[in-house]
Amino acid sequence: MRLGVDVTTVPDPPEGLFSRFLDRDEIDVQLMVPAGEDVPAAWTTALRDPLVRQIGFSTVEAAGRLADAVQFRVVTENGPEWSRRTARFFDIYQRLDEQTAPEAAEPLSLEQRHHAAAYAAAAAEVGLDAIISNAPTVGRCDVADNDIVTSVTPDDAVSLIGHYLRVTANPVVGVRRGALHGGGAWKSIESTATIENLYDWGVVSNMPYFDCFPLIATQMGDTETVTALKSIRVRLARAARALDHMLAALSNPVNGKRGSDVVEAAAEAFDRQLLYLAAAFDIYGRRFLLLVDSNRNPRNFRQSLDGKGYVKDHLEKEYEADVLTDVQRLHVYAGVCKVLRNHIHDGILPIDQHPGRSYGNSVNIALNLDTMPELLPGADDRMTQKHFDALGIWEADPVGVFGTPATVADLATAGFTLMGAGLALVEAFTKLIMRNKPKAASAPSSLLGCVQAQPGETELPPLERAMLYQALFGWHSA
Repeated sequence: MRLGVDVTTVPDPPEGLFSRFLDRDEIDVQLMVPAGEDVPAAWTTALRDPLVRQIGFSTVEAAGRLADAVQFRVVTENGPEWSRRTARFFDIYQRLDEQTAPEAAEPLSLEQRHHAAAYAAAAAEVGLDAIISNAPTVGRCDVADNDIVTSVTPDDAVSLIGHYLRVTANPVVGVRRGALHGGGAWKSIESTATIENLYDWGVVSNMPYFDCFPLIATQMGDTETVTALKSIRVRLARAARALDHMLAALSNPVNGKRGSDVVEAAAEAFDRQLLYLAAAFDIYGRRFLLLVDSNRNPRNFRQSLDGKGYVKDHLEKEYEADVLTDVQRLHVYAGVCKVLRNHIHDGILPIDQHPGRSYGNSVNIALNLDTMPELLPGADDRMTQKHFDALGIWEADPVGVFGTPATVADLATAGFTLMGAGLALVEAFTKLIMRNKPKAASAPSSLLGCVQAQPGETELPPLERAMLYQALFGWHSA
């Protein structure tokens, strides 16, 4: 993996987990330095003679021109590579981005947009996979140049590195080195031993209640609940693996004849992610109904946690409204999973390339929602603009000259959001049933309400190891 650090916004190695990966052999960290400026000494020390890319761009006015394009030099004159390349971008696109920016978004100056465009063009020219930056343009959907080479903050770069380690089957999550007194050096390696362990530990790294629930169920002798919880955990890990496969497929270029291969690989992985999440919701929803009343016949109580009426029909009668807030908020995303899962059973999800903007030629692989009216605005009063934004939904221009606009959801954004929300829902649901006793159950299991908080009690912060795995996965943000 090749990462370029924009030293104009990250002048020193940052505090935090990102710096732990600077000396990994698998990660090539290069410096993007304005031409004519000195390389920051702190970076030289941290990286030990890094490859430096001199970016010959300061302003659009000072740059060269080739027809309508701004052009500038990217010079490399140290290390194993010596090269002089020319990078180009069309500055009209930054003006169009500025005009189409969301009203509620933090304003960006044209100079900031040009800086992002120049560094994205330079990164693409020298083959960088991502730019490490603290610029205000990072992660902005109204900055089209983020579609060329993505920019991430140092903290967010850790999850990008984690994705790279997982898809390259590398279980080593930490390497530390140091000097010994009297000469020599030491090296410490932290590994999960297997990729299966990496997914298993990462998925539950921010799910303390779900992680300990099987232990309590084992102590109470409830083998059926233990089996169900283990099955849910496996399904969640497999959904996470499927999401990684989808993101890996989407990292390939979609231009040319191979575009259809990228679409198919991403769509197939998205199908698997949805089916595994749906399986987890099915198992948990049915298990809870039997925990509420152990005398029930399992054949008659097969409602899934992702069912639209599950909260109203089964949870509101057992718990007060104030403890249902998180479950209700996250349950909306489970409903989206259910709609998509049902469409998989009915046929094939309509996933294809769609124009990302009304200008330029960039495309996004997206899911066409026009064939699923249940997910369109106004169909479900529980879905707010915040939900639509989180799923990456927008109205795309027609694919063909005589086509019609379509309401679509960006596949990467939707997959990421549904994964994070799915994990958060399982954890919130587990916390709900472990910490609160049902008020109307006739024969409840002793597992329900088995953890009672004491007055003034606060939850412990996550351990350092859990925080590392949370950062490596980056999905625990819903």
